[in-house]
Amino acid sequence: MSPTGFAEALDKVQRTGTMTFEVDLDPSWTVLGKPNGGYLVALLARCARDVVTGQRPNQDVCVAASTNYSGASDTGPALVEIAIERIGKGASHVRATLTQGERTPVESLMVFGTLGDEARRYDSTSAPVLPPQDACIGSPMAQEGQEAVGILAGTEMRFDPKFMDWSQGTDGRAELVGWARFYDQSPIDALSLHYFLDCFPPATFPIGSSGWVPTLQLTTYVRDVPVGEWLKIRQYGQVVADGFVDEVCEIYDERDRLVGQATQLAMVRF
Repeated sequence: MSPTGFAEALDKVQRTGTMTFEVDLDPSWTVLGKPNGGYLVALLARCARDVVTGQRPNQDVCVAASTNYSGASDTGPALVEIAIERIGKGASHVRATLTQGERTPVESLMVFGTLGDEARRYDSTSAPVLPPQDACIGSPMAQEGQEAVGILAGTEMRFDPKFMDWSQGTDGRAELVGWARFYDQSPIDALSLHYFLDCFPPATFPIGSSGWVPTLQLTTYVRDVPVGEWLKIRQYGQVVADGFVDEVCEIYDERDRLVGQATQLAMVRF
């Protein structure tokens, strides 16, 4: 079965009130049968954007989202509710919640604003230097099967080989660097960047973590709309202790310009 395109999956939304939406969580954008966390952020931002732009048409980009996952959501019907915290001239704040039955497994505080074409006054970031895509290695998650990791059917990931020698065990680096794009080569916009900021395998895989690494909290920033088909992604863990890991993700476009960044706290086991 062909995967649902990402933009098509985000359009499975029906506005049922001023602040409420019925959504259908698509099985194409799952990991082990559960909707991917970044996909959920993009879907919530898609709904919240409709509310914000009704009052501030120019504030059409979710530039920041701080999302808590109190439980795993399921594919299929869900309800999204938006609450306005503040509508401002330069930025607006909203709260978005996703409910299924009696559960509210996802809640996000979002900031909406405008991305312009101004030159950057300061930029301390630097993109990773990567081999060409055809010299890189496909996602190791594919070994679990396309059905188990649904996002692999729609997302092509190619990893720098020097980060893929996982035989080092705990002496290795908790870092993955590589390329990513949609398999159907559809454009990557500000909404889908929230997804790509959570699409890579856990950075703890190279140091021997096992099984699912569930995200507890994810903060995503969108700094620019990407140019080009491929993204360069660097994801690394900082501290692993007490059953938790904090990860950082940086995304650069084909100009080597930082377009998105994220931090997350996840549970991990070895």
